[in-house]
Amino acid sequence: MKTPSLVLAALLAGGLAVSASALPLTAVAPLQAPAPVKVVSPTDLPRSFAGKTVKLSMIIDADGRPHDIKVVAVSDRNLTRSLVAAVSQWRFSPARQNGVAVSTAVVLPVELEEEHL
Repeated sequence: MKTPSLVLAALLAGGLAVSASALPLTAVAPLQAPAPVKVVSPTDLPRSFAGKTVKLSMIIDADGRPHDIKVVAVSDRNLTRSLVAAVSQWRFSPARQNGVAVSTAVVLPVELEEEHL
């Protein structure tokens, strides 16, 4: 039996919730998005999701660890359980603002594809 694997499609940085009063008077450098450095493939994905793209929302903290992982717009409990278990083991280089690691919200589209087609 072929097992689906997870392929990273893209990483889109979400906005940080920072109030205007917390911003310094100097110019703020653009946010450098986090990037995956360790990816763990899920196990036991439902075969009906092979070839589909699924979006995950999460917070990546300043240490590069994902938290509050949610599968967006899919209600399959088995898929959610497998993806959240795998992605919770991922590690990222954290987002950086002015050279300092910061926590940020991201939406991560992932493509689920069949291995060894």
